[in-house]
Amino acid sequence: MNWREESIFVTGATGFIGGRVCERLVQAGANRVRALVHSIQRAPRIGRLPIQLCRGNLDDADSLAKAMGESHIVIHCALDENYQSVVPHLRRLLRRAESTKVRRFIHLSSTAVYGMRHSPACEEESAPLRRTGNAYSDNKMYAEEVAMRFVRRGLPLVILRPSIVYGPFSLWDIRAVQELREGHLRLIDGGRGICNTTYVDNLIDAIFLSIENDRALGEAFFITDGERVTWGDFIRAHAAMMDPKPNIGDIASQEIEAYWQRQPSFWRKSVQEARGVFLGAELRRLLKRIPVFDSVLSVAWHRMRKMGREDKDRLRNRILGVNGMASVQASRNSIPDLISCQIQTGSGHFRIDKASRILGYQPRISFAHGIALVEQWLHFANYL
Repeated sequence: MNWREESIFVTGATGFIGGRVCERLVQAGANRVRALVHSIQRAPRIGRLPIQLCRGNLDDADSLAKAMGESHIVIHCALDENYQSVVPHLRRLLRRAESTKVRRFIHLSSTAVYGMRHSPACEEESAPLRRTGNAYSDNKMYAEEVAMRFVRRGLPLVILRPSIVYGPFSLWDIRAVQELREGHLRLIDGGRGICNTTYVDNLIDAIFLSIENDRALGEAFFITDGERVTWGDFIRAHAAMMDPKPNIGDIASQEIEAYWQRQPSFWRKSVQEARGVFLGAELRRLLKRIPVFDSVLSVAWHRMRKMGREDKDRLRNRILGVNGMASVQASRNSIPDLISCQIQTGSGHFRIDKASRILGYQPRISFAHGIALVEQWLHFANYL
């Protein structure tokens, strides 16, 4: 049976990647697409498509079952803002998929399963996963372990590991031009770190190939553009779009690490914990059960997304008090955070040989072409 005629369930459908998955499915002729959405108001991008918008929540098994129905194919694109939810959400979805005997489950993981600073030791999928202490990375790793347990129980599942996914609607591109304009974006160690770009349509090509290819079952694949692109290349490509051209500073990774090491560990931990509580999905889910809070949170989220860097700094300082001062001062000094430092100083170049050999994956969109498409969209969306 042609998979385009089967029922396809997409999680994270209102996000950057999930939204593009829905668009590409429609373009490919799929006519039974079910998109999981928390609320219809958050789905303007996909609301224009001839697909079924299914209200539900990965936190709630009953609403998830109703939204998913008897779908034959699941494409799991949801990005959990609360990293602690990554594993339970996936497990709940896998159990539902197992009970309904789905024909294919595509799990979008990440190269972050190898930590934030990638080394040449993890350039191939055979490299063992290990804890790194980063909450996002470790939970993505645990999620893959859970997924593989379901594979051993017979679930037809494929894991895809993209890296820096960019393209229209990507925050990587939006933030790059915003921070360049504000003078906050600096090259770390000269921008020599490997970026491992993945243009969004290349990733979706890999998703479609994974649905079609039975040899992919039970396997994990790196999905990138296949080019050795540095962070300097990525940042300068965005700077080249802008008029006037911004000045790009440079900072050594040792200076960044030394700066953050000087910040009191007590306050650093307090900021992390406060962020987890106040921005966590669990608290938002509870508050959204109260209509007035649901309305307030929706308006606040919409306004925050439109804020400039300085306004966000002031708000963070008001919320976190003394805890926020170090972050605000770092922003004024253009000191990148430690996670950005780790991401931008990796030396590992993820290979796509396995995806090419088994899936037949060949990136259609080169980095140069992808950046040109991004520039067109940034102009269209009034970011340039």
